[in-house]
Amino acid sequence: MSTETNEPAVVGMDGCKAGWVAVRHDANSGLTAAVFATLQDLQGTWPDAALWAVDMPVGLPERDVRRCDTAARRLLGAPRASSVFSAPVRASLAATTYGEAAALHRRASGRGLTLQAFHLFPKIREVDAWLDQTGRPPLYEVHPEVSFAAWSGAPIRQGKRTADGRAVRRALIGRAHGPDLEALEAACGRGCARDDLYDAVAAVWTARRIAAGEHVSVAPAEVDQAGRRMEIVY
Repeated sequence: MSTETNEPAVVGMDGCKAGWVAVRHDANSGLTAAVFATLQDLQGTWPDAALWAVDMPVGLPERDVRRCDTAARRLLGAPRASSVFSAPVRASLAATTYGEAAALHRRASGRGLTLQAFHLFPKIREVDAWLDQTGRPPLYEVHPEVSFAAWSGAPIRQGKRTADGRAVRRALIGRAHGPDLEALEAACGRGCARDDLYDAVAAVWTARRIAAGEHVSVAPAEVDQAGRRMEIVY
């Protein structure tokens, strides 16, 4: 008897040193992982994915902090609230140095810009440009800590880069995807940290919820001046 289902293939992804680590869920073959240099490479390899979920800011504010960032911090509480950084204002993306970016950001918003956020500028630019491509699957913004909190029933207190934090997240993934886990980790390879891989698994967990119509927004969506949705879902 066939065990095939109508659940579509979906992808969850996170930025990593080598580019993007992506985890694909297919109802008939489980989870697979791969690292891609660009989003275009990812789409070329898995063109059948019905949707993507990404841990990266999608819509960008002109001035104010996005409601979804504030709501995600509130949902997580201490100490994990600090894992949610405010998306940079769009005007700052034109900068090529941190000093220039910080100055543009403060001029537009009255707020400072973290070095962590600046280091994500190339990935944020890539996502923003890719959203203008035709023939792409729908893209949703997620935050892995929010997804892990919903998945486990409560925010995970241990930081993801600590040994205890990795163990907790790995155990959660293993309970649902034990047979796939070692193969996922082997596929990760150089240029992709384990915490990046686990974040991508959390993203694909949310992607499956989106496909099933079971996802929840942390706050009502806003739309930026480029027409991008500013919304984090889980």
